[in-house]
Amino acid sequence: MTDSPIEALDLLDTDYADILGNSSLASFELQLVKFGVDLASARTNTNLIALMQHKPETQEEWESLTAAWEEACGYKPSDEHFQLLSQLIWDDR
Repeated sequence: MTDSPIEALDLLDTDYADILGNSSLASFELQLVKFGVDLASARTNTNLIALMQHKPETQEEWESLTAAWEEACGYKPSDEHFQLLSQLIWDDR
């Protein structure tokens, strides 16, 4: 057998297990790591992408999305950002 079924990602077993057990989109997060994104940034970006998959319905969901956006992008989103997200992602579902 020449091809290994497990891809070498240069991760500790505990880091790999953390991604599998705690990531909201583990396969996406692993792909980010594979492409050289550090673990913390991969988790931050994965969290934002996961929260953007559906339009928040509660105040708590909006606050979580806003906090994730601010952490990933470095600035607080404006109402215009959310309107654009709504038009591009959420309204067609």
